[in-house]
Amino acid sequence: MTSYGPDAALHVDWQGPDKIGPAHAIYFFKRKQYIRWNVDEERLFEGYPKAIAAGWPGLLEAHGEAPLSGAMHVPGWHDKIYFFFRNRPAAAAWDVARHALEPEPVDIAALMPSALTEGGSFTPLYVDDGTAQKVYAFRGDAYTRWTVKAGRFPEREDEGYPRRIGDGWTGAFLVAPTCAVSVHWTRRSEALTNRKIYFFLGDLYTRWDVASHSLNYRLDIPSGWKGWPAFE
Repeated sequence: MTSYGPDAALHVDWQGPDKIGPAHAIYFFKRKQYIRWNVDEERLFEGYPKAIAAGWPGLLEAHGEAPLSGAMHVPGWHDKIYFFFRNRPAAAAWDVARHALEPEPVDIAALMPSALTEGGSFTPLYVDDGTAQKVYAFRGDAYTRWTVKAGRFPEREDEGYPRRIGDGWTGAFLVAPTCAVSVHWTRRSEALTNRKIYFFLGDLYTRWDVASHSLNYRLDIPSGWKGWPAFE
C-alpha cells in the first residue's frame, strides 16, 4: 500500500550562494529519499525523489538505524539545520555554509529544554509570523513553545507551556502530527495571508493560517500537492 506522509520536512529561506539549490524551497524526507518543492513556482522540482545519501551525505548515518522524525532551519540558531531522529536524545546539526554534517550532535535538552522533549520522539516546528519567531514541539496530545532569540538557544520554554493541542490549535487536530513545516509563499498576492503551516497526519494534511491562527482545510496529500511522488 502506498504511503505518502513525510517523516520530516524542512523549509529553507536563505539568500546568496548555497550548495543545495534555490533560496526558497521545501525539502520533504521519507525513509531514504527526499524531494524538493519549489516555493516560488509552487511545484515539485524535476528529478525527484533523490537519495538522501546523495543530497545530504552522512545524514542518515548520524544516529545509526534510527529514522528521521523532524527537521528545522532556525535562522537565529547559528545558521544550522537541526535534524531529529526517532527516540534519540540529540539532534544532528547540519552546517548551512559548508553543506555538511557537524561532527558533534546537539543535545535536545540544550536545544529545546522541556519535559515534553525528553525520553521520546516529538514533532518540531519553526514559525516566523513576520513579527516574531517561535519554535514548537508536539508530542502525544500536548505541545510546547519557545521564543527564538538570535544567537542562543532558549533557557526554558515559554511561560504557561506545555498545553493541550486541542486548546491551542482548535479544530486542527487533537494528537501530535507526524510532520510539520511552516512556509512563507513568495509569489502569492499580498492581499492574501501567505504564511501557512502544514501539519501532516499520515496521508492527510491540514493547512493552518499563521496570521489568523486558524484552520484553512484538510486534504489528502496527492490532492493538495500536485505531483507528489510515491516514495520507495
